[in-house]
Amino acid sequence: MPTTSTGNFVSEYLVSFLISYLIGSFPTAFIVVKQTSRLDIRTAGSGNVGGRNALEVTGKKWVGAAVVLIDVMKGAASIAAAQWWFPGYSVAYSAAMAGAVTGHCYPVWLRFRGGRGLATAAGVFLMAHPVWPAVWLMVYFTAQKLTGNVHRSSVIALAGLPVIGWLVPDHLTAMAVPASFTVESFLAAATFPMAVCISRHIKPLMGIDETHAP
Repeated sequence: MPTTSTGNFVSEYLVSFLISYLIGSFPTAFIVVKQTSRLDIRTAGSGNVGGRNALEVTGKKWVGAAVVLIDVMKGAASIAAAQWWFPGYSVAYSAAMAGAVTGHCYPVWLRFRGGRGLATAAGVFLMAHPVWPAVWLMVYFTAQKLTGNVHRSSVIALAGLPVIGWLVPDHLTAMAVPASFTVESFLAAATFPMAVCISRHIKPLMGIDETHAP
């Protein structure tokens, strides 16, 4: 059973966060684009270190697909590591959710300038239940049709996912929540990685150029 000691609580969170941060911080797009096109993705296209920009700057679909797939796997691997290291501990799981997305969006290796976190967050939530990324996609494409703006649609979907979880009756939401969580604690834990992703969409929403030299 999970411990209730404050010391254990803090150590479990910090260890899980650090491990998942390191996994999430692997700069997939930077490495793949550098190896395939000799370009620094931070100074090309939109400047975003993610799958969409990797596709745009290289013109190669397989590059974009590979980046997205690996980034999804980073999120999934972070949760798997937390479950293996601290089985049944919602604290460690919550830390892994936060750490993986933070690592992807703010990687120390690239001076804290990473991607926008969507693929890594998808991997994180896929490990909880496939319904979460499916709902996100439904909200995203609906918002995209209404707004015609990728970043605005992403933010609406990111902010809307926890809200939908709160609005759906608990007995239904509970089916998509890991066993170590209550519905309320999982939705609270989900808020942090969603907020981190949203933080990386602020500059493009404001029209700020992110392609300056690192």
